[in-house]
Amino acid sequence: MAANSYGPYQARVLDWHDGDTAHIDVDLGFSQRASAYTIDGRPQLSCRVYGINAPELSTPEGKLALAYAQQICPPGTMVSVISHSWDKYGGRWDGEITLPDGSDFAELMVAYGHAVRLI
Repeated sequence: MAANSYGPYQARVLDWHDGDTAHIDVDLGFSQRASAYTIDGRPQLSCRVYGINAPELSTPEGKLALAYAQQICPPGTMVSVISHSWDKYGGRWDGEITLPDGSDFAELMVAYGHAVRLI
């Protein structure tokens, strides 16, 4: 875990934008939540999966990466997340996602060829 990390927090995956970016509703504790959606239902807060890069959604490989992400972590899945703060592009945070069975989402994406490691 990186020096500037926060969590772990319990969270629910709302949906996937692509193979390495999800909209997540995070339980911050003490009845506080950070939701990816605004009142009008549009996504606002995204989690960029820390340490990997999946192909762009406009490519066939990107569509396969998205499909695999949705397969191993479908919308509604309860996960554990660790934040590494905002990513360099802003508007989303870099986070580690641990699946209910204890598997690391990023490791699975890399192991099955749907992403490459950045760090």
